[in-house]
Amino acid sequence: MHDQSKDHADQPVGPPSDPQWEPGMPAAPQHGQWVQGAPGLPHEGLFAPVSYPPPGQDNGFPPLPVNPVVPQRSRLRRGWVWASLAAVIALAVAAVIGVRVLTREEAVAFPVGNCVAMDAATPVEYGCQDSKSLYRIVGREDIVYPPESACLKYSDATRAVTAPVAQGAKADTVLCLAPTRFHKTDPGALQAGDCIDVKESGGSMTVVPCDSKSLPAKVLATELHPKIPVITRACENTPEARMAFGQASLGGRAIVVCAVPTDPKDMDNAKVGDCAAYESMSLVACTDPSATQRVLSVKTVFQKPAKPECAGLHGANSSFTTANEKTDLVMLVCMGPADQKDSLYSVVGECIGSGGGNSRSASSTFRVECSDPSAKYVVSERIDSENAECETPAKLTYSPGVTLGLTICLARR
Repeated sequence: MHDQSKDHADQPVGPPSDPQWEPGMPAAPQHGQWVQGAPGLPHEGLFAPVSYPPPGQDNGFPPLPVNPVVPQRSRLRRGWVWASLAAVIALAVAAVIGVRVLTREEAVAFPVGNCVAMDAATPVEYGCQDSKSLYRIVGREDIVYPPESACLKYSDATRAVTAPVAQGAKADTVLCLAPTRFHKTDPGALQAGDCIDVKESGGSMTVVPCDSKSLPAKVLATELHPKIPVITRACENTPEARMAFGQASLGGRAIVVCAVPTDPKDMDNAKVGDCAAYESMSLVACTDPSATQRVLSVKTVFQKPAKPECAGLHGANSSFTTANEKTDLVMLVCMGPADQKDSLYSVVGECIGSGGGNSRSASSTFRVECSDPSAKYVVSERIDSENAECETPAKLTYSPGVTLGLTICLARR
Protein backbone atom coordinates (compact mmCIF):
# COMPACT_ATOMS: atom_id res chain seq x y z
CA MET A 1 0.00 0.00 0.00
CA HIS A 2 1.46 3.29 -0.91
CA ASP A 3 1.86 6.16 1.55
CA GLN A 4 -1.33 8.18 1.82
CA SER A 5 0.70 11.33 2.50
CA LYS A 6 1.85 11.28 -1.14
CA ASP A 7 -1.62 11.00 -2.68
CA HIS A 8 -1.98 14.77 -3.14
CA ALA A 9 1.42 15.72 -4.52
CA ASP A 10 -0.21 16.92 -7.74
CA GLN A 11 -2.92 19.11 -6.14
CA PRO A 12 -3.31 22.71 -7.48
CA VAL A 13 -0.95 25.15 -5.85
CA GLY A 14 -2.27 27.67 -3.39
CA PRO A 15 -3.03 31.33 -4.15
CA PRO A 16 -0.19 33.78 -4.99
CA SER A 17 1.01 36.10 -2.35
CA ASP A 18 -1.14 39.00 -3.59
CA PRO A 19 -2.14 41.45 -0.86
CA GLN A 20 -5.39 42.13 -2.70
CA TRP A 21 -6.44 38.48 -2.73
CA GLU A 22 -9.15 37.58 -0.33
CA PRO A 23 -10.62 34.29 0.66
CA GLY A 24 -13.35 33.22 -1.70
CA MET A 25 -11.71 34.78 -4.70
CA PRO A 26 -10.35 32.52 -7.44
CA ALA A 27 -6.61 32.17 -7.47
CA ALA A 28 -4.77 34.10 -10.14
CA PRO A 29 -3.30 31.90 -12.78
CA GLN A 30 0.43 31.39 -12.76
CA HIS A 31 2.65 31.49 -15.80
CA GLY A 32 2.67 28.17 -17.57
CA GLN A 33 0.05 26.64 -15.17
CA TRP A 34 -3.13 24.79 -15.95
CA VAL A 35 -6.20 26.45 -14.53
CA GLN A 36 -9.38 24.64 -13.54
CA GLY A 37 -12.28 25.25 -15.89
CA ALA A 38 -10.29 25.75 -19.16
CA PRO A 39 -6.85 24.86 -20.37
CA GLY A 40 -4.22 27.57 -20.12
CA LEU A 41 -1.34 28.10 -22.48
CA PRO A 42 2.12 29.12 -21.44
CA HIS A 43 2.94 32.74 -22.20
CA GLU A 44 5.78 33.21 -24.65
CA GLY A 45 6.37 36.12 -26.98
CA LEU A 46 3.19 37.59 -28.45
CA PHE A 47 0.74 35.38 -26.64
CA ALA A 48 -0.42 36.32 -23.23
CA PRO A 49 -1.94 33.81 -20.86
CA VAL A 50 -5.64 33.48 -21.42
CA SER A 51 -8.27 32.45 -18.88
CA TYR A 52 -11.96 31.81 -19.09
CA PRO A 53 -14.16 33.54 -18.19
CA PRO A 54 -12.46 36.88 -18.57
CA PRO A 55 -11.60 38.62 -15.37
CA GLY A 56 -14.55 40.27 -13.72
CA GLN A 57 -17.14 37.93 -15.24
CA ASP A 58 -19.02 35.29 -13.39
CA ASN A 59 -18.82 31.76 -14.88
CA GLY A 60 -21.83 30.58 -13.02
CA PHE A 61 -19.85 28.19 -10.79
CA PRO A 62 -19.00 28.78 -7.17
CA PRO A 63 -15.49 29.92 -6.54
CA LEU A 64 -12.77 27.45 -5.68
CA PRO A 65 -11.87 27.13 -2.04
CA VAL A 66 -8.76 28.88 -0.86
CA ASN A 67 -6.96 25.67 0.04
CA PRO A 68 -8.70 22.89 -1.88
CA VAL A 69 -8.31 19.43 -0.32
CA VAL A 70 -9.02 16.06 -1.81
CA PRO A 71 -12.25 14.58 -0.43
CA GLN A 72 -11.80 11.78 2.07
CA ARG A 73 -14.44 9.65 0.33
CA SER A 74 -11.91 7.30 -1.38
CA ARG A 75 -10.05 6.78 1.88
CA LEU A 76 -13.29 6.10 3.71
CA ARG A 77 -14.41 3.78 0.93
CA ARG A 78 -11.20 1.75 1.30
CA GLY A 79 -11.73 1.52 5.02
CA TRP A 80 -15.24 0.21 4.49
CA VAL A 81 -13.96 -2.37 1.99
CA TRP A 82 -11.34 -3.67 4.41
CA ALA A 83 -13.82 -3.75 7.27
CA SER A 84 -16.37 -5.61 5.14
CA LEU A 85 -13.77 -8.11 3.99
CA ALA A 86 -12.66 -8.74 7.58
CA ALA A 87 -16.26 -9.26 8.62
CA VAL A 88 -16.85 -11.75 5.80
CA ILE A 89 -13.71 -13.70 6.74
CA ALA A 90 -14.72 -13.71 10.40
CA LEU A 91 -18.19 -15.00 9.52
CA ALA A 92 -16.72 -17.74 7.26
CA VAL A 93 -14.34 -18.90 10.00
CA ALA A 94 -17.15 -18.91 12.53
CA ALA A 95 -19.32 -20.93 10.14
CA VAL A 96 -16.57 -23.54 9.60
CA ILE A 97 -15.97 -23.86 13.32
CA GLY A 98 -19.69 -24.18 13.89
CA VAL A 99 -20.02 -26.93 11.28
CA ARG A 100 -17.10 -28.85 12.77
CA VAL A 101 -18.57 -28.57 16.24
CA LEU A 102 -21.97 -29.70 15.01
CA THR A 103 -20.62 -32.62 12.97
CA ARG A 104 -17.84 -33.79 15.30
CA GLU A 105 -18.41 -37.36 16.52
CA GLU A 106 -18.50 -37.97 20.20
CA ALA A 107 -15.82 -40.29 21.58
CA VAL A 108 -16.99 -43.90 21.31
CA ALA A 109 -16.69 -46.11 24.35
CA PHE A 110 -15.13 -49.52 23.63
CA PRO A 111 -13.91 -48.70 20.10
CA VAL A 112 -12.48 -51.29 17.72
CA GLY A 113 -8.83 -51.93 18.54
CA ASN A 114 -9.12 -51.36 22.27
CA CYS A 115 -8.52 -54.19 24.72
CA VAL A 116 -10.66 -55.41 27.59
CA ALA A 117 -10.76 -57.78 30.51
CA MET A 118 -13.94 -59.58 31.45
CA ASP A 119 -15.47 -58.91 34.85
CA ALA A 120 -18.03 -61.71 34.85
CA ALA A 121 -19.90 -60.92 31.63
CA THR A 122 -19.00 -57.21 31.61
CA PRO A 123 -16.04 -55.89 29.61
CA VAL A 124 -13.64 -53.51 31.35
CA GLU A 125 -11.17 -51.49 29.26
CA TYR A 126 -7.44 -51.83 29.84
CA GLY A 127 -4.39 -50.88 27.82
CA CYS A 128 -3.50 -53.55 25.29
CA GLN A 129 -0.09 -53.97 26.94
CA ASP A 130 -1.71 -54.76 30.28
CA SER A 131 -1.66 -58.47 31.13
CA LYS A 132 -5.28 -58.15 32.27
CA SER A 133 -6.33 -57.47 28.68
CA LEU A 134 -7.48 -60.91 27.60
CA TYR A 135 -9.48 -59.74 24.58
CA ARG A 136 -9.19 -57.20 21.79
CA ILE A 137 -12.26 -55.61 20.22
CA VAL A 138 -12.31 -56.57 16.54
CA GLY A 139 -15.84 -55.44 15.69
CA ARG A 140 -18.86 -53.42 16.83
CA GLU A 141 -22.25 -54.49 15.52
CA ASP A 142 -25.87 -53.55 16.09
CA ILE A 143 -27.56 -55.70 18.70
CA VAL A 144 -29.13 -58.92 17.49
CA TYR A 145 -30.18 -62.06 19.29
CA PRO A 146 -28.34 -64.20 19.96
CA PRO A 147 -25.50 -61.65 20.11
CA GLU A 148 -22.96 -64.26 18.90
CA SER A 149 -24.54 -64.28 15.46
CA ALA A 150 -23.50 -60.66 14.92
CA CYS A 151 -19.81 -61.58 15.23
CA LEU A 152 -19.59 -64.66 13.02
CA LYS A 153 -18.23 -62.49 10.20
CA TYR A 154 -15.01 -62.07 12.20
CA SER A 155 -12.91 -65.22 11.84
CA ASP A 156 -10.73 -64.38 14.85
CA ALA A 157 -13.60 -63.57 17.23
CA THR A 158 -14.19 -66.15 19.95
CA ARG A 159 -16.59 -64.22 22.16
CA ALA A 160 -19.41 -61.69 21.85
CA VAL A 161 -20.72 -59.39 24.59
CA THR A 162 -23.02 -56.39 24.70
CA ALA A 163 -21.39 -53.02 25.26
CA PRO A 164 -22.12 -51.59 28.73
CA VAL A 165 -24.74 -48.82 28.89
CA ALA A 166 -26.00 -46.45 31.56
CA GLN A 167 -28.36 -47.85 34.14
CA GLY A 168 -31.84 -48.11 32.70
CA ALA A 169 -30.64 -47.76 29.10
CA LYS A 170 -31.12 -50.49 26.53
CA ALA A 171 -28.09 -52.25 25.08
CA ASP A 172 -27.71 -51.49 21.37
CA THR A 173 -24.19 -52.67 20.47
CA VAL A 174 -22.43 -56.04 20.37
CA LEU A 175 -18.68 -56.15 20.90
CA CYS A 176 -16.88 -58.90 18.97
CA LEU A 177 -13.81 -60.05 20.89
CA ALA A 178 -10.66 -61.92 19.85
CA PRO A 179 -8.31 -63.31 22.49
CA THR A 180 -4.96 -61.59 23.05
CA ARG A 181 -1.68 -63.35 23.68
CA PHE A 182 -2.29 -62.88 27.39
CA HIS A 183 -5.11 -65.42 27.18
CA LYS A 184 -3.65 -68.83 28.01
CA THR A 185 -6.73 -71.03 27.69
CA ASP A 186 -8.47 -69.75 24.54
CA PRO A 187 -7.20 -71.68 21.49
CA GLY A 188 -8.01 -68.66 19.33
CA ALA A 189 -4.91 -66.99 20.79
CA LEU A 190 -2.54 -69.82 19.86
CA GLN A 191 0.27 -69.39 17.35
CA ALA A 192 2.66 -71.81 15.70
CA GLY A 193 5.38 -72.76 18.15
CA ASP A 194 3.21 -72.52 21.27
CA CYS A 195 3.04 -75.56 23.52
CA ILE A 196 -0.13 -76.73 25.23
CA ASP A 197 -1.33 -79.21 27.79
CA VAL A 198 -4.41 -80.89 26.36
CA LYS A 199 -7.25 -82.62 28.17
CA GLU A 200 -10.53 -84.06 26.99
CA SER A 201 -9.32 -84.29 23.39
CA GLY A 202 -9.06 -80.52 23.23
CA GLY A 203 -11.91 -79.55 25.53
CA SER A 204 -9.21 -77.96 27.69
CA MET A 205 -6.03 -76.47 26.24
CA THR A 206 -3.58 -74.45 28.33
CA VAL A 207 -0.37 -72.76 27.16
CA VAL A 208 2.70 -74.05 29.02
CA PRO A 209 6.48 -73.91 28.49
CA CYS A 210 7.61 -76.34 25.79
CA ASP A 211 10.08 -77.96 28.19
CA SER A 212 7.35 -78.67 30.72
CA LYS A 213 7.55 -82.04 32.45
CA SER A 214 3.99 -82.65 31.32
CA LEU A 215 5.37 -83.31 27.79
CA PRO A 216 2.93 -80.99 25.99
CA ALA A 217 1.94 -80.85 22.34
CA LYS A 218 3.53 -78.28 20.03
CA VAL A 219 1.21 -76.16 17.89
CA LEU A 220 1.79 -76.15 14.13
CA ALA A 221 -1.34 -74.28 13.05
CA THR A 222 -4.94 -73.49 13.97
CA GLU A 223 -8.02 -73.81 11.79
CA LEU A 224 -11.66 -72.77 11.90
CA HIS A 225 -14.29 -75.42 11.17
CA PRO A 226 -18.10 -75.32 11.18
CA LYS A 227 -18.75 -77.44 14.26
CA ILE A 228 -17.71 -80.05 16.82
CA PRO A 229 -17.18 -82.87 16.11
CA VAL A 230 -15.11 -81.85 13.12
CA ILE A 231 -15.89 -83.92 10.05
CA THR A 232 -14.35 -81.58 7.48
CA ARG A 233 -10.82 -83.05 7.27
CA ALA A 234 -9.09 -81.43 10.20
CA CYS A 235 -5.49 -80.27 9.57
CA GLU A 236 -5.51 -81.45 5.95
CA ASN A 237 -3.53 -78.35 5.00
CA THR A 238 -0.89 -79.16 7.62
CA PRO A 239 0.32 -82.61 6.50
CA GLU A 240 3.04 -82.79 9.14
CA ALA A 241 0.42 -82.62 11.92
CA ARG A 242 0.06 -85.84 13.90
CA MET A 243 -2.69 -84.69 16.25
CA ALA A 244 -5.79 -82.53 15.88
CA PHE A 245 -7.63 -81.14 18.90
CA GLY A 246 -10.99 -79.41 18.67
CA GLN A 247 -12.78 -76.95 20.92
CA ALA A 248 -16.19 -75.35 20.49
CA SER A 249 -16.05 -71.59 20.05
CA LEU A 250 -18.23 -68.61 19.09
CA GLY A 251 -21.62 -69.58 17.71
CA GLY A 252 -20.83 -73.31 17.89
CA ARG A 253 -18.05 -73.22 15.35
CA ALA A 254 -14.86 -75.15 16.13
CA ILE A 255 -11.25 -74.12 16.56
CA VAL A 256 -8.94 -76.97 15.57
CA VAL A 257 -5.34 -77.07 16.77
CA CYS A 258 -2.90 -79.03 14.57
CA ALA A 259 0.02 -80.28 16.62
CA VAL A 260 2.87 -82.72 17.18
CA PRO A 261 4.16 -84.15 20.47
CA THR A 262 7.20 -82.63 22.16
CA ASP A 263 8.14 -86.05 23.61
CA PRO A 264 10.60 -87.61 21.14
CA LYS A 265 9.55 -91.10 22.30
CA ASP A 266 5.88 -90.53 21.60
CA MET A 267 4.55 -92.86 18.89
CA ASP A 268 2.91 -89.86 17.25
CA ASN A 269 6.43 -88.79 16.26
CA ALA A 270 7.07 -92.08 14.41
CA LYS A 271 8.81 -91.97 11.06
CA VAL A 272 9.45 -94.78 8.59
CA GLY A 273 12.46 -96.75 9.77
CA ASP A 274 12.01 -95.96 13.46
CA CYS A 275 11.67 -98.79 15.97
CA ALA A 276 9.28 -99.22 18.87
CA ALA A 277 8.91 -101.32 21.98
CA TYR A 278 5.65 -103.22 21.87
CA GLU A 279 5.25 -103.39 25.65
CA SER A 280 5.55 -99.62 26.22
CA MET A 281 4.43 -98.69 22.72
CA SER A 282 7.04 -95.97 22.57
CA LEU A 283 9.86 -95.20 20.19
CA VAL A 284 13.26 -96.69 21.01
CA ALA A 285 16.54 -97.17 19.24
CA CYS A 286 16.47 -100.10 16.83
CA THR A 287 19.51 -101.50 18.67
CA ASP A 288 17.67 -101.42 21.99
CA PRO A 289 16.92 -104.96 23.22
CA SER A 290 13.33 -103.89 23.88
CA ALA A 291 12.77 -102.98 20.22
CA THR A 292 10.21 -105.36 18.71
CA GLN A 293 8.61 -103.34 15.89
CA ARG A 294 9.85 -101.33 12.94
CA VAL A 295 7.82 -98.53 11.37
CA LEU A 296 6.92 -99.34 7.77
CA SER A 297 4.46 -96.56 6.93
CA VAL A 298 2.94 -93.44 8.49
CA LYS A 299 -0.10 -91.72 7.05
CA THR A 300 -3.04 -89.57 8.09
CA VAL A 301 -6.59 -90.41 7.13
CA PHE A 302 -9.87 -88.68 7.90
CA GLN A 303 -11.95 -91.57 9.11
CA LYS A 304 -11.44 -94.67 11.14
CA PRO A 305 -9.37 -96.97 8.91
CA ALA A 306 -11.07 -100.08 7.68
CA LYS A 307 -9.66 -103.46 8.59
CA PRO A 308 -7.22 -104.77 7.74
CA GLU A 309 -5.44 -101.46 8.29
CA CYS A 310 -2.19 -102.43 6.55
CA ALA A 311 -3.45 -104.72 3.80
CA GLY A 312 -0.94 -105.34 1.06
CA LEU A 313 1.96 -103.78 2.96
CA HIS A 314 4.98 -106.05 2.72
CA GLY A 315 6.13 -107.30 6.14
CA ALA A 316 3.36 -105.64 8.20
CA ASN A 317 2.16 -107.43 11.31
CA SER A 318 0.92 -104.64 13.62
CA SER A 319 -0.43 -101.09 13.59
CA PHE A 320 -0.79 -98.05 15.81
CA THR A 321 -3.46 -95.36 15.45
CA THR A 322 -4.03 -91.98 17.07
CA ALA A 323 -7.45 -90.33 17.00
CA ASN A 324 -9.98 -88.57 19.22
CA GLU A 325 -13.71 -87.98 19.22
CA LYS A 326 -13.49 -84.23 18.57
CA THR A 327 -11.91 -84.35 15.10
CA ASP A 328 -11.69 -86.69 12.13
CA LEU A 329 -7.87 -86.76 11.84
CA VAL A 330 -6.49 -90.29 12.32
CA MET A 331 -2.79 -91.12 12.22
CA LEU A 332 -2.08 -94.68 11.15
CA VAL A 333 1.32 -96.30 11.72
CA CYS A 334 1.92 -99.76 10.20
CA MET A 335 4.79 -101.81 11.58
CA GLY A 336 6.61 -105.10 11.06
CA PRO A 337 9.28 -106.97 12.98
CA ALA A 338 12.20 -104.87 14.25
CA ASP A 339 14.65 -107.51 12.98
CA GLN A 340 15.01 -107.02 9.24
CA LYS A 341 16.17 -110.65 8.87
CA ASP A 342 12.72 -111.88 9.85
CA SER A 343 11.23 -114.22 7.22
CA LEU A 344 8.17 -111.97 6.98
CA TYR A 345 10.30 -109.59 4.90
CA SER A 346 11.45 -112.31 2.47
CA VAL A 347 10.81 -112.09 -1.24
CA VAL A 348 10.71 -114.70 -3.99
CA GLY A 349 14.20 -116.05 -4.69
CA GLU A 350 15.61 -115.32 -1.26
CA CYS A 351 16.80 -118.10 1.04
CA ILE A 352 15.48 -119.01 4.45
CA GLY A 353 17.44 -120.56 7.27
CA SER A 354 16.26 -122.25 10.42
CA GLY A 355 17.39 -122.08 13.98
CA GLY A 356 17.58 -125.87 14.09
CA GLY A 357 15.69 -128.28 16.26
CA ASN A 358 12.22 -129.57 15.56
CA SER A 359 10.56 -126.14 15.73
CA ARG A 360 8.15 -125.63 12.85
CA SER A 361 7.32 -122.03 13.88
CA ALA A 362 7.82 -119.23 11.36
CA SER A 363 9.43 -117.20 14.12
CA SER A 364 12.32 -119.69 14.24
CA THR A 365 13.23 -118.97 10.62
CA PHE A 366 15.17 -116.06 9.17
CA ARG A 367 16.49 -114.63 5.94
CA VAL A 368 20.02 -115.61 5.00
CA GLU A 369 22.33 -115.35 2.05
CA CYS A 370 21.86 -118.39 -0.20
CA SER A 371 25.57 -119.05 0.16
CA ASP A 372 25.14 -119.50 3.89
CA PRO A 373 25.34 -123.16 5.00
CA SER A 374 22.20 -122.64 7.07
CA ALA A 375 20.14 -121.80 3.98
CA LYS A 376 17.77 -124.75 3.65
CA TYR A 377 14.90 -123.28 1.66
CA VAL A 378 14.29 -120.80 -1.08
CA VAL A 379 11.10 -118.69 -1.33
CA SER A 380 9.09 -119.81 -4.35
CA GLU A 381 5.86 -117.84 -3.82
CA ARG A 382 4.07 -115.35 -1.48
CA ILE A 383 0.25 -115.59 -1.22
CA ASP A 384 -1.76 -112.91 0.63
CA SER A 385 -3.96 -115.29 2.61
CA GLU A 386 -3.51 -117.58 5.57
CA ASN A 387 -2.60 -121.24 4.99
CA ALA A 388 -2.91 -121.14 1.20
CA GLU A 389 -2.08 -124.18 -0.88
CA CYS A 390 1.52 -124.40 -2.09
CA GLU A 391 3.06 -126.65 -4.75
CA THR A 392 6.15 -126.97 -2.56
CA PRO A 393 6.58 -129.28 0.41
CA ALA A 394 7.10 -126.48 2.96
CA LYS A 395 5.47 -123.18 3.76
CA LEU A 396 5.29 -120.47 6.39
CA THR A 397 1.86 -119.13 7.38
CA TYR A 398 0.83 -115.89 9.16
CA SER A 399 -2.62 -115.23 10.62
CA PRO A 400 -4.78 -112.33 9.47
CA GLY A 401 -4.66 -109.17 11.52
CA VAL A 402 -3.52 -105.92 10.03
CA THR A 403 -3.20 -107.84 6.78
CA LEU A 404 -5.25 -110.60 5.16
CA GLY A 405 -2.72 -113.15 6.36
CA LEU A 406 0.20 -114.57 4.45
CA THR A 407 1.53 -117.87 3.11
CA ILE A 408 5.17 -118.15 2.04
CA CYS A 409 5.85 -121.21 -0.08
CA LEU A 410 9.30 -122.72 0.39
CA ALA A 411 11.21 -125.08 -1.88
CA ARG A 412 14.02 -127.22 -0.59
CA ARG A 413 17.43 -126.41 -1.94
